[in-house]
Amino acid sequence: MYIERIDLERIRERNWLDTLSRLEVGESVYCSDHKEAESVRVTSYYLLRTRNLPWKFVSRKMDQGWRLIRVE
Repeated sequence: MYIERIDLERIRERNWLDTLSRLEVGESVYCSDHKEAESVRVTSYYLLRTRNLPWKFVSRKMDQGWRLIRVE
């Protein structure tokens, strides 16, 4: 039997929770894939509910994708 050690950070596509928690007011995240954009939007709701933050995010459709903007 062979056991291989895997670096989880390397295989993780994106840590949206980390990215969203570092956004300042006026900064945004852009996604060209609809499925990824929905994942980011849902993660923003999760972040606000679990951390009880007074922040607000707005999701907007752009020409080639979607943008999630921190507005407050």
